[in-house]
Amino acid sequence: MPSAAPLLTVICNVHNDAARLPRAVGSALAAYDGPVVEVLVVDDGSTDDTGAVADRLAAEDDRVRVVHRGVNDGAPGAPRNLGLDEARGDWVAFVDSDDTYVAGSLRRLLEAAVAQDADVAAGAVARYNERTDRVTPLPATGYTTGPVDPLSPGSPLWQDTIAVAKVMRRALLDEEAIRFPEGILYEDQPFTVALWSTARRVATLDEVVYHWYVNNVAGEESITARRHEIANVHDRLAANRAIDVQLTGRPDLASAKLDKFVRHDLSLYGKDLDARDPDYRTAFLAAVRDYLTELPAELREGLDQPYRLAIRELVDGSTESAVAACLFAYRRLHVDRPLALRADRWWWPYRPAGEASADHDLTSVVATEHARRRRIWTVTCREVHVVQGALHLSGTVVDGDDGIGARARLTVSLVDRDTGARLSSAVARLRPDGAFDAALELPPRGAAATPGKAWDVRVDVVGALRSRLPVRTRKPHPVELPTTVALPSLDGIEAYRTRNGNLSLRPSGDGAGPAGDVG
Repeated sequence: MPSAAPLLTVICNVHNDAARLPRAVGSALAAYDGPVVEVLVVDDGSTDDTGAVADRLAAEDDRVRVVHRGVNDGAPGAPRNLGLDEARGDWVAFVDSDDTYVAGSLRRLLEAAVAQDADVAAGAVARYNERTDRVTPLPATGYTTGPVDPLSPGSPLWQDTIAVAKVMRRALLDEEAIRFPEGILYEDQPFTVALWSTARRVATLDEVVYHWYVNNVAGEESITARRHEIANVHDRLAANRAIDVQLTGRPDLASAKLDKFVRHDLSLYGKDLDARDPDYRTAFLAAVRDYLTELPAELREGLDQPYRLAIRELVDGSTESAVAACLFAYRRLHVDRPLALRADRWWWPYRPAGEASADHDLTSVVATEHARRRRIWTVTCREVHVVQGALHLSGTVVDGDDGIGARARLTVSLVDRDTGARLSSAVARLRPDGAFDAALELPPRGAAATPGKAWDVRVDVVGALRSRLPVRTRKPHPVELPTTVALPSLDGIEAYRTRNGNLSLRPSGDGAGPAGDVG
């Protein structure tokens, strides 16, 4: 072990992850190559050989230290706090055992922090899919190089609530008693909000510094990706309650914090409520309603539509209306029934005129869509089967703002996700009840061997809609796929439901997306 205190301590909490731990530790050392960095591995009560692997890494490199924590409570807060207590560096950073830093990135972050006299320096994160080698930057962490002011109502820092991809001055954390809440998931959020609201200056880099390895296979998701478990909802609400307590002395940030919760946290659950069972929906609505009613009602007045509608229905609407409002707000203005047109204004159809308020007036939403030359309509697949090498599907279209009209036709296409090219297409007649049938040629057998390939089913309206709009809709609609629809077996190709709930195809066994709903 080096006798001199290091400049930077990188804390890596790990539980039963022996296979990937060496990769994470090696990436942290490569991200600040030199003698002034230490990687502090906190073995969080592992029951496999993770502890032995950590000890071996420390024996092989004196820049690695290990602390063994004998218990595990299923959440990262306690081991991260232990790491902060044991850290020796003037600066600290975090790496998860299943992720990696980009070579040299921690050095560049620390140099930016010192050069700009900042308490924190942050860079961008990218999702990395090991099976397809797809790298997708997270927009929430896409910074422009330069200093950022501390947390304010309109700050981009609201979107970056993860502890990784940053270097932090340890003195600030100690002086302000900034630590992670323990025993819950999403502990990053209260931690980073406290960090952003107390830092004098935040330096940023406009480059990806961190790879977040994502596994979307149903049943194998990371603990924070298990949004289909109601305990996950309770942990996220607990994290938000902790933030509310932190910001008690900052009433100027209350509206912005609610806006962040509504746009981001709630959307992760709200867009999939139709895929959950009745018990989950009941528990979800009760938990969210309890949380929202704790907040001052006047905070909701500043929310944009359709988020204000979703919150109103979550607070005092029926279960059916609350679920529908969440889908409308969080899934491309999804509609299960047409909007109501009364006195030249568009209204939420689940509330009769006598119960409607300004929160249910969606005229501005419709006007915005029309200004963009778009209409509000939803395409849902009801049945999928294969006949003579072609994909046959039956579906329905809900015309939300009476924009399609009678005798319209649909163009149903199979679109290459990467290039946007149409692999096959068919024209289908839209019947008066909104139903349609279409058959699409499947990708050739050779295409199914292409790693990471995926094809999306898309629908556009031709005929009546075109005459009503100055130009065609900007891009075709995806076809939503309920979890109740049985999918056929194909030769070398798999039909699946994407993370956003849409019908797509991919080579069998490929990791481009989940085979079923993963929330």
